Amino acid sequence: METILEVGGGTGAFAIPLARRGCEVTDLDLSPAMLDLARQKAEGLPNIRFVEGNATDLSRFPDRFFDLVLNMDGAISFCGPLAERAIQEACRVAGKRVILSMSHRAWMVPLWLQASLEVSGRVMPAVRSMLERGSWRQDEFPENPLLSRGSTQDYAGPLQAFLPAELAGLLQAAGLQVARVGGLGSLANFCGKAAVEKALADPALLAEFLDLCERYDLEILPDGPGTSQRAGLIAVGERPAR
Repeated sequence: METILEVGGGTGAFAIPLARRGCEVTDLDLSPAMLDLARQKAEGLPNIRFVEGNATDLSRFPDRFFDLVLNMDGAISFCGPLAERAIQEACRVAGKRVILSMSHRAWMVPLWLQASLEVSGRVMPAVRSMLERGSWRQDEFPENPLLSRGSTQDYAGPLQAFLPAELAGLLQAAGLQVARVGGLGSLANFCGKAAVEKALADPALLAEFLDLCERYDLEILPDGPGTSQRAGLIAVGERPAR
């Protein structure tokens, strides 16, 4: 039975379906409330457990403890200056493979610039911080609380965005081979909201649309910007065979 850790698993969007497929799954999340919801949704599944914990500290688990480690969406991005540590921890406890997704700097920069121009009519310092370092902290510049209303939906915590080359380097430094790294969902982003909504309304069309999106990311624009959401950059790292 494959063992899987989902870091930042929340209410079990990935963890519960994987458990239903017969995997031995651990759903780790910082929020007790989200874990409570996940427990309710997973009632009757004996092969899933729920653990309250932080993505930056997986010390309760030994090295290479899980076959597969998932750390998707905001669990890395929202670690801010500790985001690299969260990546390192996910890689450390992965025995065979790790799949990560996070904010892509290629999309965060235009979002920050757009918000800056809308709220102030100028390029605020936080835009250059995102461009040069991929970082956001509400307290870094006096104007940032104003900017957050335009770019982060009033989110006051830290954010760290990455570039594909940075992420590949972190995987390699952790002793993993890079199976994939790049933007995720670039085609859907370019098509726009109306096209995506039309595809979502038709299961057959959606399957074809997703196939095209996957091929676009892999064949046409492997280093593309991904989506404007927190999971715009994806990486797959594999443990070399001994």
